[in-house]
Amino acid sequence: MPTTDIDFFNSIAPKWDLMEKNSTPTRVCSILNKIGIPAGGDILDLGTGTGVLIPALCSGIGDEGSVTAVDFSQEMLKIARQKCAGLPNVCFLNIDFEDEAIEGKFDLITMYCVYPHLHAPLFTLRRLIDNNLRKHGRIVIAFPTDEKFINRVHGHKKIDSEQLPPAPCLAQLLCRAGFNARCLSYSPTSYIIEIAA
Repeated sequence: MPTTDIDFFNSIAPKWDLMEKNSTPTRVCSILNKIGIPAGGDILDLGTGTGVLIPALCSGIGDEGSVTAVDFSQEMLKIARQKCAGLPNVCFLNIDFEDEAIEGKFDLITMYCVYPHLHAPLFTLRRLIDNNLRKHGRIVIAFPTDEKFINRVHGHKKIDSEQLPPAPCLAQLLCRAGFNARCLSYSPTSYIIEIAA
């Protein structure tokens, strides 16, 4: 990841939770209910940011599961650690998951509000499936809004030379690239793609 990206997210970390108006607890819980959190499962939360998903993920997995929260921004992780200090079975890793390997196999890999920031999404997804997903595991790409809002925010960013397409279209593109993908939800408040191992 370019240093400028890391510097940007480090600089906005203290304001992030005030700026992010779409990730309300109600909307996050609704999205995670649609995804289905495996009780007792091991979850890899990529691009965890300030840890917006972590409390609900921990609630879903219970005492037997674990959450590994990954972000390349030290300042985002610092806030996530503070917010989630009392939660059991949470591990934080300050790495760039596109460039660095992650140890372990997981039942669920979440990419919440992350996909537009990937520089090589298809390569990254394939590597995660090969190296980090259990036999019946899943990767989910999710947003608390539709692609219109995301593309306005990330208008300067390109995803494989295109802006983020509607969820059903991204699922089809991923299928054509050889992934077992499907659209789980698509509405103004929910954009979810599931990729099975």
